[in-house]
Amino acid sequence: MKNKVIGLVALLICILTLTASTKSFVSDPQGLFDNQTKELVNQKNESYQKTKTKPEIRLLSLKDSKDLNRIQPLKNQIIIAVALQNKKKNVQIIVGKNYQDLLTQNKCGNIIRYAGNKLRSKKAATFNSGIRLVFNACATLVAQKDKLSYDKNSLTQDELQKIDHPQSVNLVWVLVIAALISFGLVLFKSFRKKK
Repeated sequence: MKNKVIGLVALLICILTLTASTKSFVSDPQGLFDNQTKELVNQKNESYQKTKTKPEIRLLSLKDSKDLNRIQPLKNQIIIAVALQNKKKNVQIIVGKNYQDLLTQNKCGNIIRYAGNKLRSKKAATFNSGIRLVFNACATLVAQKDKLSYDKNSLTQDELQKIDHPQSVNLVWVLVIAALISFGLVLFKSFRKKK
């Protein structure tokens, strides 16, 4: 009997040790995230745990948008939460104290708008591509602040520029359209004068 209890306790310790070492940074009770997304998040966070600052960027799926208000990140956490709301996915970035100066509400909104087309997709693969883009944007900004190394998933300076100044792309199109309209009016007036 004593050997069985000792064996059971040893088995329990082994199981707890294994589950503790494979800590997941993704909580997905709604089944929104694919394996590629989960793997990216877990690998990046495992590498973060070896750094001095130990930042965490977690993914979380929620049943209802009302649950977003209950999320309280730790000071070194960034939580990308996806809440279901009338069959739509409401994506929010919730930032802990250490990264609030880096990821302001405005910057978080810009990141979500930057990936907006993908995040609005009903296709799971496209949606997950958008989630990975949001995650990579947050990870790139954390790497800049904490002076961590970049990897193949880090955003380029051009991509970061589009996040920082989303209206600059629209401004270019407004100027192009205004120039075309002006050119069309000049042609129209010169054509009327000839008649």
